[in-house]
Amino acid sequence: MTIPTGKTFDNAGFAALLALTTVTSAMGVDGTLPLMPALGRAFGADREAVQLTLTMFMLGIAIGQLIHGPLSDRFGRKAAILGGLILTTVATAGCAMAVSIEALAVLRFVHGIAASSGWLIARAAIRDRHQRDDAARMMSLMLIFHSAGPLLSPIIGAVLTVQYGWQALFVFLSVYSLAVAVFFAFAFRETIAEIVPDALRPGPMLRNFAEIARSRVFWAYTACATASYGILFAFLSSSSDVIITYFGESEIDYGFMFSGAMVGLVSGMLASARLVSRFGGDNLLRWGMLVATVFGLLLMILAVLAVDHWLAVIGPMFFCMASFAFIFPQAIAGVLQPFPHIAGAASSLVGFVQQIIGALTGVVLAALSDGSQLALAGGVLFWAVFGLSIYWFAIRKYRAG
Repeated sequence: MTIPTGKTFDNAGFAALLALTTVTSAMGVDGTLPLMPALGRAFGADREAVQLTLTMFMLGIAIGQLIHGPLSDRFGRKAAILGGLILTTVATAGCAMAVSIEALAVLRFVHGIAASSGWLIARAAIRDRHQRDDAARMMSLMLIFHSAGPLLSPIIGAVLTVQYGWQALFVFLSVYSLAVAVFFAFAFRETIAEIVPDALRPGPMLRNFAEIARSRVFWAYTACATASYGILFAFLSSSSDVIITYFGESEIDYGFMFSGAMVGLVSGMLASARLVSRFGGDNLLRWGMLVATVFGLLLMILAVLAVDHWLAVIGPMFFCMASFAFIFPQAIAGVLQPFPHIAGAASSLVGFVQQIIGALTGVVLAALSDGSQLALAGGVLFWAVFGLSIYWFAIRKYRAG
């Protein structure tokens, strides 16, 4: 069966429309960071219990990756995204009504499953319409629009928390998700050329995942994409505790500081979208890994020297976020390129690996943290060196061959 397709918008409009659906996952992380200390106070919970709410959200996103990809191959991208937005509306409303930290953790897991649809299916929709470097350019373009989420959501989360309490951010997310679902229902035209009728049958699904998993190219690019996520979530999981609790800055000040680091992400995306057609995705991937390693090392040096100032964290992370913008789109384009016929499944598998690593990074750093920026710096540096090693010993050889 062939689904009627058509151009929703061309390039920038298409990227902006997809970005609207990805903001719920970004705000589910970035927007909730300023309210983490408030959750501890409201529920009388320790650092590990509060961190568990973020970890459960990340775990939900990981599980959701395996669900939404095959669903989008079977029923189309539009139906899968709409389903995710509607479930997000319900789940975030439930989060706002949670009466214990345990209940909130469970609801955040459901929230993660729902919110994962936007990012995953947006990647597949781009692959439906674009090839390798073109796909990377479109991914960068979408991330430029998406970056409004990381830039604004910490400020929105901080202001809502200070003014109305920790529940207000979840109410905001519920209303936003419903509004986007209504708009998306009218504005989006299906991108998949032909549905896969047996995409949800266990046998064909396992064969699809097995085909993908046998590809060394898939795992090489997935490792680089995962390293970029490890860097990101080392920062996301630890920065609010370090800057608000250890450095003593306010929630609202933290929101602006976090947004300052995210300016690096936006700047990197703008540069990446312009440079990929000139230099190629793999060159940008290499530059991104080198920059991340250099500034990850600087972050660690400042931590070891006990430079206990917010700029000692936000400054190096500005450049690490810029490097993320060079790494992530190129790595995802490399992952999906060999699998145009099962792009949803490939996007599911890489997304699952990324989110599991992100969740585990948060758990490990929370357990190792002494409250200072040392654990954060160690996580960033570890993943930067890991990603650079993968590029040097795997992707560079693959491209040379």
